[in-house]
Amino acid sequence: MGGRGRLLQLTLSFFNYPSYNFNMKLTFLGTGTSHGIPVIGCDCKVCKSSDPHDRRYRCSAYVITDGGKHLLIDCGPEFRLQALENNIREVDAVLLTHSHADHLHGLDDLRIFSTAFSHKVTNPKAIEQMKKPPIPIYTNQNTLRDVEVRFDYVFRTHKQGGGVAKIQLFAPESTFDYGDIKITPIPMMHGSLPVTGWLLTESNDKGEKKSIAYLTDLNYIEDSSLELINKNCGKLEHLIIDGLRVKEHSTHFTILQAMQCAAKIPAEHVWMTHITHENSHEEIIKYINEQLPNVPALEKCKSVLPAYDRLTIET
Repeated sequence: MGGRGRLLQLTLSFFNYPSYNFNMKLTFLGTGTSHGIPVIGCDCKVCKSSDPHDRRYRCSAYVITDGGKHLLIDCGPEFRLQALENNIREVDAVLLTHSHADHLHGLDDLRIFSTAFSHKVTNPKAIEQMKKPPIPIYTNQNTLRDVEVRFDYVFRTHKQGGGVAKIQLFAPESTFDYGDIKITPIPMMHGSLPVTGWLLTESNDKGEKKSIAYLTDLNYIEDSSLELINKNCGKLEHLIIDGLRVKEHSTHFTILQAMQCAAKIPAEHVWMTHITHENSHEEIIKYINEQLPNVPALEKCKSVLPAYDRLTIET
């Protein structure tokens, strides 16, 4: 990473906010597009890059709140590997943005965290898993229906085999409490598909609020959704936003479009995610810096950068 990126890492590690008692952490489990990077069979310079920032799993994130809740945002096909590499041992709830395979098709691996069996079990570990409550999954109505169809075996009364994930589906339409934070679903569009962004907000004993907004897989967002973020976020510490590539795409923001959208949601730090193999990590940093004068509102941000796998940010 360039000098600005190294400076940012130091800032995230050592800068303290004395008037707040917050400690929500988000780890990027994956920051790549649906193909991931490297792409199968591709010999481009990014797929062959030796820079670890250019190796990207499918897009997802893991949040630990100050109160000890563990939230998974999206559950793609590499979730098992992501969980092992990031030592994930607990998942209390899942927030799904939408039902495309790269965001959903690791759902079966949730059975490690809460399991339902069709038969009597005697293994102590299995018994412990059975005692755990269902994992709540929050999403919108169309994604909820897709989960019920693609993972129909999870919801059958008679469950065969070695157990299935014990989950419970919810489709909230407004802000709700979860543990020590408030979660606000943010309606967005991914081409013609309605998808959900997520605003995670924590408060301290002074009533001060800090938030992280996670907005991936979108090419359009209504002003009313932007207002929903600005109204509820308090201090928006981190904005994570879909910035696919430099070239235009029919269902994703370009990097410049993501920057223009971010200008309407004042945040301390802006992070691009869902990145393709068309531009390297360093090239994206350079491109963002070149475009910043064209989006003057972002010059007030402490940083505007591409995220990368296993990066951890804090409020």
